[in-house]
Amino acid sequence: MGLASNYIARRYIKPGDHLYVYRACLAYSHHGIYRSEGQVIHFTSAASSSAERREVCSACELMEYSERSSGVIASCLDCFLKSGSPRRYKYGVTKAGYLMRRRGTCNTAEAGPVEVVLERAESLLSRNGFGEYNLLTNNCEDFATFCATGQKCNRNGTTRTYGQASLLGGFAFRRCHPNS
Repeated sequence: MGLASNYIARRYIKPGDHLYVYRACLAYSHHGIYRSEGQVIHFTSAASSSAERREVCSACELMEYSERSSGVIASCLDCFLKSGSPRRYKYGVTKAGYLMRRRGTCNTAEAGPVEVVLERAESLLSRNGFGEYNLLTNNCEDFATFCATGQKCNRNGTTRTYGQASLLGGFAFRRCHPNS
């Protein structure tokens, strides 16, 4: 993995990894938590999922919660990547390291233990509970960052603590501003 890319070969992906993939010629990225055995838990909007899920994948149709078209869903790694290359989100980077990287690729906060990351993701999946999807204030990066750290992200590479019990109950919160 290079400084700028965070690319990870599939064979090195581990349960609890926060993965992302670039879409639309690097215009944006989609984030999720790797579950195991080729499965990813991620947060998606009804608009993006209906356009992207035109064909039913033979692997995903057998997975739990795959009938959901939006919210917190589980899908196979291939459907999550959509022919893109997997990248691992970095946690615990220095402020200087954060400033040298592309936005949406790292965070200064530390990720929790793998078991806790997976427990948060599974809990949100079973309840479909991460609030209403909003591209700017409650999106897939927020979901994956919350699963990894227990906190919602700011756009300055840091995190801010919110009530975990409330988020796990499905309530959405207003994103804190980068300078708060």
